[in-house]
Amino acid sequence: MIKTLLNLPHVDEALSHCSETIRLHFADLSVIVHSNEAMLLAGIADYYRSYLKAEAHTTTSLNVYVMEQSAVGDELEWLEVPREAGKQGRKEGFLDVAGGRWIKKFKTGMTFLQRPDHTVAVGPCASNLAQIVNFINNQFLNHYLRQGFTLGHASAFCVNGEVTAIAAGSGGGKSTLMLRCLENPERDFLTNDRLLLKNTGPKKTELKKTEQGTQTIGLAKLPRVNPGTLLHAERLRHILPEDRQQALRQMPQSELWSLEEKYDVQIEDEYGPNRVRLAGNLSRLIMLDWSLDSAEPTQLEPVDLSSQPEAIEGLRKRPGPFYQDKSGAFADLNAIDSVEHYCSELANVKVYRLTGRIDFDRAYELIDTLK
Repeated sequence: MIKTLLNLPHVDEALSHCSETIRLHFADLSVIVHSNEAMLLAGIADYYRSYLKAEAHTTTSLNVYVMEQSAVGDELEWLEVPREAGKQGRKEGFLDVAGGRWIKKFKTGMTFLQRPDHTVAVGPCASNLAQIVNFINNQFLNHYLRQGFTLGHASAFCVNGEVTAIAAGSGGGKSTLMLRCLENPERDFLTNDRLLLKNTGPKKTELKKTEQGTQTIGLAKLPRVNPGTLLHAERLRHILPEDRQQALRQMPQSELWSLEEKYDVQIEDEYGPNRVRLAGNLSRLIMLDWSLDSAEPTQLEPVDLSSQPEAIEGLRKRPGPFYQDKSGAFADLNAIDSVEHYCSELANVKVYRLTGRIDFDRAYELIDTLK
């Protein structure tokens, strides 16, 4: 059991009790998860079931330790992690230590040690599986950000290796629209909320000899959606208890839209096997600029980033407090790549804006017309 966070030799000694392991595969990265609780690893394995079956062509392996125990570190004087614009309340704190950083989740009591390898999650892990998943995924993000990828705030689906991303601010409808698009069986799930992109050069020459474009990797995280998404999707409605469905149907649309009540959608269960992909070439980006109260019809229009760079503002995302660069240094917590940088990374990508009133069926039809 870890009793004090600032004594790192004590922390590392406690990790010897994490004798149970599973291995996850994310493209060229392998993450070995160690724990003192076998049932906790079973929950993680079930969450990542689509990624356990991936062929192993990994070039890098990282170790994550998940220590199930009571919360620790509440007595420390945590520095606050700044929140993004429009978000209130005390969510996370951090303390830098030799070679790494402890990050505290105030609501759950979970604490995480971020460092180049042998990262640690400690606390009531079993009751906070979503935070364990996020921590594992942060190692995934760090690996690719160190290789020059840029982080984007978007959902995405893939058809034969060609990716369509859907971006907006939180609550903009990107997850709902992405899931609606998966009703086409030719489309596979790529990511729900985060993607990595990297401009690798001209997409093709006149002789069509190059394979460059904008490489995209989706974060291995299941859709985590609000109840309105489930209520209006016949395929997913069963996830909600019947009595909850009845209560939600009585809510005004505006209230239902803003309701924060998260449910995971397991793609394999709901859309069938082999519908999950991790990487592809980013062909299209659709920015959601629609609203519930608009009187205008839903429309999809092309965007010229040379004259409208601000159109992709909703795609930008901070790496956050877990990001360490190649040297092990932590970035400025307020740092975010410029709009100009994102536009450069999108040079090979067709960008569109979806405007007018929010209508997912009409949006589905409009996206179907894109070639």
